[in-house]
Amino acid sequence: PFIFFEGPPTANGHPGLHHVIGRTLKDLVCRHRTMEGRSVTRIAGWDTHGLPVEIEAEKRLGISGKPEIEALGIAEFNAACRDSVFAYKEEWEALSERVGYWLDYTRPYATLDLGYMESVWWILKQLADRSLLYRGYKNVPYCPRCGTGLSSHEVALGYRDIEDSSLHFLCPWLTSEGEPDPEGRAFLVWTTTPWTVPSNTGLAVHPDLTYADVQYEGRRLVLAEERLEAVLADGVEVLRRFRGSELAGTRYARPLEVVPLPDEQGNGWTVITEDFVSSEDGTGIVHIAPAFGSDDYAAGQRHDLPMLRPVDDAGLFVEGTELVAGVFVKDADPVLVEALESWGNLFRFGTAVHSYPHCWRCESPLIYIARDSWFAATSTLKDQMLAHNGAANWFPPDVGEGRMGDWLKGNVDWALSRDRYWGTPLPVWVCDREPEHLEWMGSYDELAEHSGP
Repeated sequence: PFIFFEGPPTANGHPGLHHVIGRTLKDLVCRHRTMEGRSVTRIAGWDTHGLPVEIEAEKRLGISGKPEIEALGIAEFNAACRDSVFAYKEEWEALSERVGYWLDYTRPYATLDLGYMESVWWILKQLADRSLLYRGYKNVPYCPRCGTGLSSHEVALGYRDIEDSSLHFLCPWLTSEGEPDPEGRAFLVWTTTPWTVPSNTGLAVHPDLTYADVQYEGRRLVLAEERLEAVLADGVEVLRRFRGSELAGTRYARPLEVVPLPDEQGNGWTVITEDFVSSEDGTGIVHIAPAFGSDDYAAGQRHDLPMLRPVDDAGLFVEGTELVAGVFVKDADPVLVEALESWGNLFRFGTAVHSYPHCWRCESPLIYIARDSWFAATSTLKDQMLAHNGAANWFPPDVGEGRMGDWLKGNVDWALSRDRYWGTPLPVWVCDREPEHLEWMGSYDELAEHSGP
C-alpha cells in the first residue's frame, strides 16, 4: 500500500492558479504508484490553524494586532477563526475535480481536530524524550504586527528588495583608562538598522583583516583597508595599519546615549574579533547589538557583552528611552540619525536597496529580537539530514544540491513558539518556582492524569 496525506491548503482563502502546479505534481506521484500496482489511498487535509486564519479573522472583525484581539476577548476571536476556516472549502474541492486531482474528501483530516492535535503532542513528547526540545532566550525573526516569532522557513517566504537606511556612524576611540583618545581616532561603522544603534555594546573586527588609521577631511578614522576606496573618496592619507587581532580589547565611547546603562556591563563597548566579519561590504567593522541579531547575540555571549533591549513586543521603544519612547523602531531612524549628528558621531546617512525579510502573511517588516522561546534542536541532526538529502534522487539534481542542500547546511534550531491564539498549544507544564522542572504531555490522558481530580 501507498498512503498519501495531502499537505493541506488553508481553506479560508481562495485557491489560485499557482496551486494547480502543486496539485499536479502530487497527483503524478500517486498515479505513478498506482501504475506500479500499489493500492494507493489519497486522504485530503485542511490546514485550519496559524497566521493565515488569524489575519483573515482580524479583517472580518475589523481589528488589527494582539492588543485589539485581547480587548475583544480570545474566546470570541477563536470562535471567529473557527467559523472562517472552511469558507472556501467547496472552491478547493471544485479545483481538485477540475484538474483531475484525486483525493478522498469524505474523510479528510483537519489540523483543528482534537485527534490531530493530540498526534502533534505525541510527536513533541517524543522529541522531548530525546532531549531535542529546549527553552532558550535568543534572537528570533519576529513580526511586531502579528506579535509572534517565525521559523526560518517562514522567513524565507517573505524576502523582498526595499530601499532602506544606510548609516555610517562613528564610535570614538578611548584610552585604556576610558579617556578620549589624544589622537582623536574613531571607528567608522556601517549599518542598515539605525534603530539598533542605541543598543550597541560591541564592535567586531576580523582578526586577520588589515585595518587602517587614516586622515580624511580633518578626521581620524579607522576601518578595513580593503574598504577605503569603496567608502571614502580621494584624499585619504593612511597613517598606520593594524591587524584586526591588534585592535581586540580597544575601548570606545557609546555612539549614542539614549538607553540607560545596565548594572552589569561586562566587556561592553570594546572591540572584539569575530570570523563572520567581512570586507565585502560596510567598513569591515560590525556594529554589535546582542538583543537584535543572531550573530550579535552569539558574539555577545562569547565576549560577555551586555544586552540592551529597549524595544517591546510591539516594536516600540519603551519608556525611559530618550527621544524615541513609544516610537516604532523603523520610524525612529530619522530621530536617531539627527541625534547622532548632534553628538558629532554621524559620518554619512542615505539609502540603499537590499533584500529584507517581511512577514509572509501580513507583509510587515520583521525584526530580529531576543525572546524567550521553545526550540527544536534540529541543528544536532544536521549531518544526518545532509546524508539523507545526499542519498535522495532529486530531480532536477541541483534542487537537492542547491536550495535544499544549502538550507540544510545553514540549518538553525527551529523556533516553535508562536505566541498567538488559534493553534495547537505546546503541551508543556513549567513549574513557577523551579522553571527547570517541567513535564511534556504526549496525550490528553497524560494531561488529565497530571491535572488531578
